[in-house]
Amino acid sequence: MIPILINEGELTIKSINKKDLNSIYVFLKELNGKHKLYYDNDLNFDYIKKRYIETLINSMEYFCGIYSQNELIGILKGRLEVKGELESWLMALYLKKNLLEQEEGNLILKNFEEYLYHVYNVRVFNVIVNDSCECDEFWEKNGYNFNRKLNYQDRVSNSYIYTKRRGG
Repeated sequence: MIPILINEGELTIKSINKKDLNSIYVFLKELNGKHKLYYDNDLNFDYIKKRYIETLINSMEYFCGIYSQNELIGILKGRLEVKGELESWLMALYLKKNLLEQEEGNLILKNFEEYLYHVYNVRVFNVIVNDSCECDEFWEKNGYNFNRKLNYQDRVSNSYIYTKRRGG
């Protein structure tokens, strides 16, 4: 797992550890009740634990808790890939209290991007968005452009890739 620690005022973004798994599970279960992020039978503690173990094994993946005043307000999960240059692939950004619609959501994303840029020289940022998210405006407002649509034959919903390139 890529070690991440970002402290910006009352905001902290940090790599999770084993003791955080229960709070991550409770957070996702609460969010799932409101937004149907997962099929109910797919979201259980073992599922979260497996995702954490997968991240631990892979030196290019990150799984972070997002905290405000030590309260868990979100998670982000993804990986870095070398495709000519180092790219970030954000697979999940879940925030409570509709933070995507508030300035705090923009600040979280900005701080995370700045960290990856300065520490790992990441210049290309990709995000995979489920079509049920209805968050296109958030990504576009933060400089991401629609890249392509992913069609899944075995799923009800599709996904979209948005990409942001940093100068240089």
